[in-house]
Amino acid sequence: MTPDETVILARYVRALCPQQKFDEYTPDAWHDVLGDWPLATARTAAAAVAKQQPFVSPAEIIAEIRKQRDAKADSFQGPGLPAEVPDADPDDIPAYLAALRTQRTRAADGEQMKRRPVAELIAGVAGSFGRIPAEDADEEIAEVRRPGPLGVECPSCQAPMGRPCRASVPGNRPPRELRTPHAARSRVALGGPAELESPQLIEQRRAASLAHLERLAANEAPGEEAS
Repeated sequence: MTPDETVILARYVRALCPQQKFDEYTPDAWHDVLGDWPLATARTAAAAVAKQQPFVSPAEIIAEIRKQRDAKADSFQGPGLPAEVPDADPDDIPAYLAALRTQRTRAADGEQMKRRPVAELIAGVAGSFGRIPAEDADEEIAEVRRPGPLGVECPSCQAPMGRPCRASVPGNRPPRELRTPHAARSRVALGGPAELESPQLIEQRRAASLAHLERLAANEAPGEEAS
């Protein structure tokens, strides 16, 4: 702010606050205090202060300027505002912080941030992720599974991994969680079958095996007699 602009500011504040006293030395004194700030910024701050009280001092104008700048710097990436990523390598911490400070200063000065297309923002990130090959999928899943029965889905109640088994409750009440998992879930977690075979199934399997052996023996018998 130039000395002439400080005279304009003093006249503006006098118009805002008619009861406030000014003399020929007021612009010079105000310039010593407010000379580092632009006239437009100081006028906006003076008007904001004058809305709350009948008198405006240079210190109050500076406090309002800093308040408004802090608000702009804090919300420069807020809802409805364009996002701008600092133009610096995030791995270079000093350069990134310097770019971030410059960006916030520009936002506090009222400069409009440049829009960055989403594709441009994620281009470098998306390419850094490798695709998991199909043969490695089982290994990746095995790393995140929990040990014990809760590491598999329950074949009895279909409780998902990590969740306890459930039991139905009469009425329309939700099922209750069990403290101990179903036996089938424990067997599957140990690599066993979900269902145990009944004695009838075991006997049927044994009879089928014997019948198969008898057929094999019958097919081999003619060959042995011919020899």
